[in-house]
Amino acid sequence: MSSNKEVSSKDLLFKKLVRYGVLAILTLIILFLIVRTFPNYRQLLSGIFKVSLPFILAIVLTYVLNPIVDKLTCRWIPRWLAILIIYAVFIVGITLLVYISYPTIREQAIHFINQVPNLLETYRDWINRIDEVIHVLPDPIHHEIDELFIVISESSSSWLENKMISMGAISEYFISLAVVPVLLFYFLLDQNKMKMTFLNWIPKRYLKKTKQLIYHLNKDLAHYIRAQLIISFFVGLTTFIVYLILKIEFAFLLAIFMMIMNIIPYFGPFLGAAPAVLIALMQSPQIVLYLVVGIVVVQFIESNLLSPFILGYNLRTHPVLVILVLLIGSELAGIFGMIIAVPVLVVIRSVITFNPFQST
Repeated sequence: MSSNKEVSSKDLLFKKLVRYGVLAILTLIILFLIVRTFPNYRQLLSGIFKVSLPFILAIVLTYVLNPIVDKLTCRWIPRWLAILIIYAVFIVGITLLVYISYPTIREQAIHFINQVPNLLETYRDWINRIDEVIHVLPDPIHHEIDELFIVISESSSSWLENKMISMGAISEYFISLAVVPVLLFYFLLDQNKMKMTFLNWIPKRYLKKTKQLIYHLNKDLAHYIRAQLIISFFVGLTTFIVYLILKIEFAFLLAIFMMIMNIIPYFGPFLGAAPAVLIALMQSPQIVLYLVVGIVVVQFIESNLLSPFILGYNLRTHPVLVILVLLIGSELAGIFGMIIAVPVLVVIRSVITFNPFQST
């Protein structure tokens, strides 16, 4: 009896490995064909992303707000009125937040712009000091280091230029983002109708299993999105407190940046902390040490206490697979691709691991 169970478990494991392997191979083939078929695939993907961005944001917000709408409708409030109440509360909250934080953001942004010449001057002083130190080294080593600095300088200039261009391109998204509230309203209002319309296209023999699959997809994706928002808010708030304690300049802006970047697993904390470390370095090298310790403590609490408690272990995926998906997302759509890469992985994983014989 035990031998039969062992064989069946091995069969299930083998089937899972085959499914994962086939999916990985198909994904790589599709990406290869996209790159080969469309030499300007970045422009194509950029266009697709601009069109799909409002829908992605509306879907994310639907997962966040839908439980609140459901609770309000349970109190004999019409669904459309519940949505309008949430919109009103949201608008009032955003207005208050902007009213309270705008002076700080404006002051820090203006101060940062005025500080740019000083930051560049400090950077040049560092380069000159390093050049004085390496001047005593043998000529071959000195020459190699000089060339390395030239490469770094050119790369930095190119990176800044690209970032300025991309920042200018952000304005192009504003029009599409204006559609999000409209899409969100209809997603919250008519989601059951949309689901029924979709299910009407499914053959009857697959209908029950399709409903189960949709249920599991919704549960996993909703749990992941809500958990990530809570975790990122915690990281942003605690990081802001660390910045205030250490008197880091532009603390509010840097904390918001850290909160957004923390959505990206593994790479996010490094990306989010980099600007703060650079600015702290301009203030005092000693502050950098305290800052790094503070960020490490925040990330330790987030990774070892908060994430396991809020996110749980049911959505955990092997780090190698997550990193691979993040790299693919970065290559296809930059930072935005990295942000949506893991939710896409959650959906794919839910589909692959779905057990049609498991009761909901």
